[in-house]
Amino acid sequence: MNNYEDTDPTDTKKSEYQEFEPVTIYSKNLDNITAKNINCDDFSSYAVDCRIDAALIYNSTRRTPPSPAKIYHWCRAIKHLTNCAIDWNADCKVVTDTLFNEESIKGHMHVVNSICDDEWFLIRYSDTEECIHNTADAWENCYFIFKHAIEDEKNTSYEWTHYEVHFNLCCARASFRRCTLESLFAFNTGCNYYQSSILQKYSVIVSEGDVYQDCDRDMMYKNCPGGDPRPSVTRLSHLMNSSRRTSATVGWHGHCLRIPMFVQAIFFLLIYF
Repeated sequence: MNNYEDTDPTDTKKSEYQEFEPVTIYSKNLDNITAKNINCDDFSSYAVDCRIDAALIYNSTRRTPPSPAKIYHWCRAIKHLTNCAIDWNADCKVVTDTLFNEESIKGHMHVVNSICDDEWFLIRYSDTEECIHNTADAWENCYFIFKHAIEDEKNTSYEWTHYEVHFNLCCARASFRRCTLESLFAFNTGCNYYQSSILQKYSVIVSEGDVYQDCDRDMMYKNCPGGDPRPSVTRLSHLMNSSRRTSATVGWHGHCLRIPMFVQAIFFLLIYF
């Protein structure tokens, strides 16, 4: 049953989105991917060219969450970067560590699958315009610090799974998530709970794309540089208490349940941290 009118703008956006370039299906058999004759001796120039092309597609160089009106252009740019990573892996596997390439590709595809191809997420993201505007500078600062930290690690090691590198990457990822959480919930941003939750989910997905590693097992976060980067008990309590008086109806096995927002906050934190 269609719960949306024919004039729903989501339908138009979806039809436009189908015209974007497809992501090549990555295969471990690289012989199945057509070579692009890339100059494998100059990765820096190749990466810069890919980023410039992506910026032109998106028509922006900012790293903040895209406005709902531009999310589909942002997705097209992300897909272009994904194809760039796949093409480099196909042509230049002999000069770059295979695991290094595969993690980059899987990370890009994770973002595509979890944001660009997730209709549930995109529909809810469409209501975040004002929240994005009010938190853009703080979010971009969080991302700048995060990106600088992980680039330092990746540029000094060809083996991302080495324990020390893995540890530092996971610490940086957790620090970024705390930073974005603080920017959304700790200040007077005008963001409601749902908008903040969706944007925090966006931040989590993006951080997983940049650090596509298992950061849940055997991680001693209390030993991270600067201390434990995970949200404090005070912050979590504030998040739950701020929504304690509100509830929402959700479907479960054919029944409607009233779920208090503080319980939703717990679900949110379990899922997104």
